[in-house]
Amino acid sequence: MSKVKKLLDKTFWIYVGLGFLNYGICNAVMLVLHNLCHVGTTASLIIEFAMQTMISFLLNRYVTFRGISISRYWPVKFVISVGVSYLIAKVLLLKVFEWLITLPFFIAISDWIQGIVAKQADPLIFRHNLVMLACTFTYCVINYVGQRYYVFKPVTQKTEG
Repeated sequence: MSKVKKLLDKTFWIYVGLGFLNYGICNAVMLVLHNLCHVGTTASLIIEFAMQTMISFLLNRYVTFRGISISRYWPVKFVISVGVSYLIAKVLLLKVFEWLITLPFFIAISDWIQGIVAKQADPLIFRHNLVMLACTFTYCVINYVGQRYYVFKPVTQKTEG
């Protein structure tokens, strides 16, 4: 089986489908908290992260990766994977995304997207929302790799002979 076919197997599509729902629901909550309830960026991201992590844990353990024989240390691995994903995507890359959105190319793209989906929104708020969404999307990608190849990596059973 080629590496691409293995990467895009049934498990990947289950993860994507469930992850899309999780991502959509949690990000809607994040944007409502941030834009309508005026909760700060960091607090909104932390609340979204906590929700997304709990839902991801349940879905991946009991749906996406069910029936796979995994290490007994998977809970610790899960915490490590989620922590690393969070630090990279929502701490380190937040500043990178905030810088990128100030470049003329990305301003033009965000203005174009805003013209399609949110014509009446304040452009600065819209760009800030795009940054938050970029952080959470990046988190999802990094988290998938960590969960698939580290946390829920199948282990071979030792046979007694």
